[in-house]
Amino acid sequence: MAENDTHYNDTPGENTQTGKDAVPAGNDYGLTTPLPDFEEGGPVYPDNIPNQNDSGRPVIPLPDFEEGGPVYPDSNMGPGPVIPLPFPGEGGPVYPGGSSGGHQHGWLPGRPSIPSLPPRFLGQVRFLNASSNSFPVNISIDGTPYAVNSRFGTISTYDWISDGFHTVTVRRTNGLRSVLLQQNFPFIAGQKITMILTDSAFGGLEMIRVSDMGCTNLPSGSGCYRFANMTCSGSRFDLLLYGGETVFRNVGFQSVTPYKQAMAGSYQFYITSSSSYTFLKEIPVLVLGAIGIGSNLPQPLVSFQTDIASGRNYTSYLIGNTWSDLGLRVMTVEDNV
Repeated sequence: MAENDTHYNDTPGENTQTGKDAVPAGNDYGLTTPLPDFEEGGPVYPDNIPNQNDSGRPVIPLPDFEEGGPVYPDSNMGPGPVIPLPFPGEGGPVYPGGSSGGHQHGWLPGRPSIPSLPPRFLGQVRFLNASSNSFPVNISIDGTPYAVNSRFGTISTYDWISDGFHTVTVRRTNGLRSVLLQQNFPFIAGQKITMILTDSAFGGLEMIRVSDMGCTNLPSGSGCYRFANMTCSGSRFDLLLYGGETVFRNVGFQSVTPYKQAMAGSYQFYITSSSSYTFLKEIPVLVLGAIGIGSNLPQPLVSFQTDIASGRNYTSYLIGNTWSDLGLRVMTVEDNV
């Protein structure tokens, strides 16, 4: 007999086979189920003993590496919905429900709010587009859309954002969709933030973060008011009442003034280029019927009316420029609503 001949006996559990194909002793079935080759991707039994109870049991093959799932959550492999993982770059799943309580100016009606987190972990954010670009943009946070088809002079309603640092991305809505702006910002639980998209002093775009908090415990019959310059690099403006009183002076590009107390009522404002008159002092409180200084003041660039309600906060944003078709425009919005 050749030295490589193989002998078996009839005793269960005993094996005399030698060499690399030998069946390990103690296996009552005499054979093992071989593992598939690495590239075959076939089924693997959950244990080494495919007994008779497993003979009719379906085996779910593992997907190829590039197929991406699904993967069942437990070993029972029972029926049920499977949520596929997104492909890289898609920015994660968009939840099918959830309402932000308002979807003004390009908000997605199905985009997720974050109701599952306790309020102490949440803040709120809205976006104002003060950029003079003629094309609309989409604005997202961590890949989730927050404003779609946002154009010059539009502002969204507040929506939820979790406490912590988040990445804000701005892209063109149509055509070339390369990133126009991407920046990391902190968001704080319990605070409301307005993010203003402006033209950059160096070309391109910038995002300005403005807190809408800080004006509380108002006297009865009073509101709060402030002014912001989001026009163009190098610009400086004064804000005056119709009677000539200076409310805010020398407000530079991308600057936001502090809030001032204002008696509830309707005010007529006008904006001028910043003057060099040193006697123009800011009034501490906006009061209806105040008597102006009656001196010769610069020609107003823009005039507008604002109604201030008791217990409410307002910001007037000056946007646009003087050399394009957009011109200068004032947007007065209510804060912390």
